Amino acid sequence: MNRTNATRGHWMIAIGAILIVGATMLQWWQIGGGPGELPATRGVGIADGRVFLGMFAPSVAALLLVTLPFASEKPIAIDHPLAYLVLFVTILIGYVWYLFYLAQKQILPWPPQQGIGAWLAAIGMVLFSRGIFEVFEERRRRLF
Repeated sequence: MNRTNATRGHWMIAIGAILIVGATMLQWWQIGGGPGELPATRGVGIADGRVFLGMFAPSVAALLLVTLPFASEKPIAIDHPLAYLVLFVTILIGYVWYLFYLAQKQILPWPPQQGIGAWLAAIGMVLFSRGIFEVFEERRRRLF
């Protein structure tokens, strides 16, 4: 892949990864803070190690992987659909693990109404997964 050969799937993966990275920096949940309630307690996604290791780091790795071919004249062996799939599965596990942890601790009001982070991460994962599908299809078309 060179500058003129960037596939739509790679762009979708990059946009999804950017949304996920941004979502980890936003508020994911809030308890209290309303009239007659206790003071608000909030949680930012990246404040928890599960989100950092399970979502933030793999998303940054995906961004690096998407941009790696732009720095090279030759095809990069690691720029393979399976590499993106492994990163996506890691992100999905981190997301589900964190939501399960919040639900288990009864911290998360479901659905999370006062935190956009969880929703933005979900949108990012949809784009990321669609991008992986596009990359697989592009690779299949090149092989046949």
